[in-house]
Amino acid sequence: MHLYIMRHGETFWNKKGLIQGSSDIALTPYGEELARDTRDGFDREEIRFQRIYSSPYQRAVKTAEIIAEHQNISVKVDLRVREMCFGKYEGDKISEIRNSKDQNLIYCFSKPSMYVADETGDNFSDVYARIEDFLKNEILPLEQDPSVENVLVVCHGAVIRAFLTYIRQMSMDEFWSIHQPNCSVNCILVQDGTFHVEKENILYYDDPELTHRGIL
Repeated sequence: MHLYIMRHGETFWNKKGLIQGSSDIALTPYGEELARDTRDGFDREEIRFQRIYSSPYQRAVKTAEIIAEHQNISVKVDLRVREMCFGKYEGDKISEIRNSKDQNLIYCFSKPSMYVADETGDNFSDVYARIEDFLKNEILPLEQDPSVENVLVVCHGAVIRAFLTYIRQMSMDEFWSIHQPNCSVNCILVQDGTFHVEKENILYYDDPELTHRGIL
């Protein structure tokens, strides 16, 4: 079985370079176009999904619904793949993080093992706990169903990094070394109860400016 993990299309806050997190921001028209390009890419490669999951945030749901238009299945929303909540930092400019006087904010995006969220946000361990539960209790049982060959999860930049670092057993401080532009796709082989990243950061569109903007 193959698990495809995809980031949502461009949002208005992505375009402005703002920390997004749990803020429920809509796709731009271009973000919807990227989702359609990705949908068409799946069609060209004849990839058919038997399950499509989405984060509850509208940017992910809309992206998933666009993909599902050609798949003839409904989208299942799962809270476990929602984006990391950055609390009071949401809405801040990503470009200003490095020069911030808030050391905890700097740790969040440079040394996650040192980051301690306040009551308004998630710790990285919270995100890892959610995706581990999702993989073990939602995805692995599907491997036993012979009718399920391909599963799609549409979610977010930080959550995808959690999936990939968890599967590869990377350290938490390598979290932000992974680049994930909007609508990037990662293909994971699920076999005998294990996960293996086969392909990473697949893009079905050509936009050099956007692909260099892969933070959040």
